[in-house]
Formats: sequence, C-alpha cells, structure tokens
Amino acid sequence: MSEYFLEKLKTRPIISGDKVLSLRCEKDQDIKVISSLLQDSLVSNADIYFERTQKTFAFIANRFCWERVSRKKTDFSYYRVLSGVNIQNVISVKQKNLIQKKNNETALFYNLLTIEYDSVSNEITLIFSQGISVKLSISKLNIFIRDLNEPYPTQQIPEHFVESSEV
Repeated sequence: MSEYFLEKLKTRPIISGDKVLSLRCEKDQDIKVISSLLQDSLVSNADIYFERTQKTFAFIANRFCWERVSRKKTDFSYYRVLSGVNIQNVISVKQKNLIQKKNNETALFYNLLTIEYDSVSNEITLIFSQGISVKLSISKLNIFIRDLNEPYPTQQIPEHFVESSEV
C-alpha cells in the first residue's frame, strides 16, 4: 500500500462530518451492511496491506456509492468515493489467485463482489471477480470503513438492476 494511503487511513477525512461515511462492524449482521456498501468496489493490488505485528489488514476501495441510488437514473448522476477499510484482529491471511504488486509492475485492479463472514471458523472472505479471494482468520470481528474524500460523479453504474415492466 502506498505511503500516501497509509497516512490517509490514520488521519481525519478531508470532507465535512455530515457527508462522510464512517462505520464500524462488530456483529455478524453488520457484515451485510459493509458488504453491500463495498459491492463493486475497485481495489488495487498496490493498496492492499497486511500489518502482521498490528494484526491489521487494510485496503483502499474505490467504492460505488450505492447509498445514493434507489433506482436506475436517466441523468447518470452516480458517485464513487475512495474509502479506507481496516480489518482488525487478523491472525492470518490466505489468498487465492491474487497477484501481489511488486515494485516495478503495473498495479492491477480487482472488482470486490462481496464480503462473507463465517462466525464458526471466525473467517472473513473477500470475494473478487475472476475467482480471486482473500481469507482472513480473525480472533474477533472488527471492521472499520471510512470515506477518505468527497464523492465524485461517474456515469458508470454496475449492472444489478433488473428491468421490469411493473412500476
């Protein structure tokens, strides 16, 4: 993870308090909220970081603002925002098909599809497109998500809407 984003995770957001999304997930049912907010986020392999000594797994997500969408709009007024995600109490990390960025390589971007939590085994799984996943073994559920800057407009919306003739 770049030093720039590591510092952003430690500092206050650069947006006003009434506009910033800031959530903590400590219960099983909170995972669904966090997962829905992060669905279709773009995550760079340059911005994924596991700090073993602090038992923290962190990443920056270019998050689609699903909380601002109630239906598909014709004016294309959608938003994305950079969000910091910090998963604490991480004992170990296992990955499948994730290519870790090396110094001179071009960064790759992964589409985060969902986050699952198995309370029996105490494991969080980040599921990305193209068969990529990251499994985190944790001692206690504690995830923090915070927007890092102002949402910016986009005309692109992930396709989850089902067209219906019913109104």
